[in-house]
Amino acid sequence: MKNSKRLFRLSALGFLALSSQLYAAGYRLEFQSASVLGDAGEAAVVEDAGTNWYNSAGLTSLPLQVVMSGIDVYAPTTFHGTVNAPSTLNEFPVPIDPPVILTPVSAAALNFNQTGTASSHPNSVLPAFHMSIPINNCFALGLSVVPAWGFTEDYGEGSMLRYNLTRVYTKTLDISPSIAYQITPKWSVGLGPDVYYFSVQSKTHSRTEGILAPVVGTSFDSSSRFTANDWRVGGHIGLLYRYDDTTRVGLNYHSRVNMHLSGDSSFVLDGGGFFETNTFKLPIAFPASTTLSLYHDMSPCWALMGTIAYDQWSSIQDYHARNYIEPPTALDPTGILPDVILPQKMRDTFDLSMGTHYKINDCLMLRASFKYEQTPTRDQYRDVNFPDGTKYGIQIGARYTVNKQVALDFLYGHVFVPSVHIHDVNPVTDATATGHQNTSIDLLGGQLVWNI
Repeated sequence: MKNSKRLFRLSALGFLALSSQLYAAGYRLEFQSASVLGDAGEAAVVEDAGTNWYNSAGLTSLPLQVVMSGIDVYAPTTFHGTVNAPSTLNEFPVPIDPPVILTPVSAAALNFNQTGTASSHPNSVLPAFHMSIPINNCFALGLSVVPAWGFTEDYGEGSMLRYNLTRVYTKTLDISPSIAYQITPKWSVGLGPDVYYFSVQSKTHSRTEGILAPVVGTSFDSSSRFTANDWRVGGHIGLLYRYDDTTRVGLNYHSRVNMHLSGDSSFVLDGGGFFETNTFKLPIAFPASTTLSLYHDMSPCWALMGTIAYDQWSSIQDYHARNYIEPPTALDPTGILPDVILPQKMRDTFDLSMGTHYKINDCLMLRASFKYEQTPTRDQYRDVNFPDGTKYGIQIGARYTVNKQVALDFLYGHVFVPSVHIHDVNPVTDATATGHQNTSIDLLGGQLVWNI
């Protein structure tokens, strides 16, 4: 326990694990409505109360209505490559008597080296709730309670990536009330606050194995964990223009939100020793997003729609974590790891989608859409914790109208993600992971629409 504090440094900072293998550029989720995801109209379709989140200006066209949606997201991802994790022991003298001299050969033997694969198979069910409340011919209210940002990965305790990430989980919530006003028969506007909650939990391993364990080093890995959360308020505003009864144009904006996560950080030394702080901090910027959509009825049965979205991911240039715990030493009696900065250099992105409706009869309508999403990541900064790539998604769905009060939506989608190059260098212990990552995503959703 008297080794230099390098022995106890965290080999994988969990805050670097801001990855989303879900269908979204970065970690912005897009599962607020099974019907909207199926048709790609977003800010212009105005089909049910889900429009409150996508463009609240459309509320003035809706009846008193409740929508409950759920989408299951299965997003397996696999890393192929080589991992090297230097031991925390081999840069410092060993404090035993007689001293053990670490030659280059014995020091290298402490390192971890492996070539192979590591996989994560996250499966998440994401619920959403929407409500539209007409007040009179001009005013309407809306409410959405939805997921907005999130990610989950679990590579496992024995994964060769455990020094970069063992597992990470998030909880996310956006409470979004709105008020809408019809300015003229053609123009309406909607706006309101977005009350965000975001929580993250992460675990990583630290390479502390050594010769003569437990006198020098440990028999197995040590581990670190953190839990952090925050509430913040942003806002949204939308415009809807009705050119005529068959054509609509919608524009919607969600503001940037600067989350200041705070919570606990702990370090568990293999063989004994638990160290904890409640001063851990991690700021994360949720970027602003602007959406422009067009909807047009080609005939009474057939409609076309499309969307272009602009996400301002350049607001994330680095991740800056503060106050990771490490065991106290004579040189550092506080036991707090200095601040660590991980460059990201993200770039703004454009997402494009187009879709169609086709009404078979008064009860059944079919949907289909295609979506293309750029990635905000850059090759030179992409790591195993955020292996985001360009995405190509195909969705199909249907709406079955049971009666005047109830309708049911169904959705299936598959997202293709081309392999991305990974070159991950841990900023604390110089552990590296080099290779490529493959991801695919399957979506299965359902939705209840109830006219009260």
